[in-house]
Amino acid sequence: KFVKIDGSEFTLDADLVLLAMGFLGPQRDGLLNDLSVEITDRGNVARDANYATSVPGVFVAGDMGRGQSLIVWAIAEGRAAAAGVDRYLMGQTALPEPIKPTAVPQR
Repeated sequence: KFVKIDGSEFTLDADLVLLAMGFLGPQRDGLLNDLSVEITDRGNVARDANYATSVPGVFVAGDMGRGQSLIVWAIAEGRAAAAGVDRYLMGQTALPEPIKPTAVPQR
């Protein structure tokens, strides 16, 4: 919780400001509950090797399926998920699949 401290305000010139807001998990109220999408025991949206959820034609990538992570993982997963969607719609794909849904960062 943010609490204002009187006299602590200041101005800082900047060309770019990035906000790191945090991720508390997928919001279940609304679409996820309405579609009865399966949720993992970690609270993320369940998906298969093609990024497909338990609902036919519904795909998930990035924080929704992986949990909070870096934006580069979400970008790579978005590209791989596009290949899964293409395969679902066309029966095959020539799109690159840079990352598998179960991949983890190298340590």
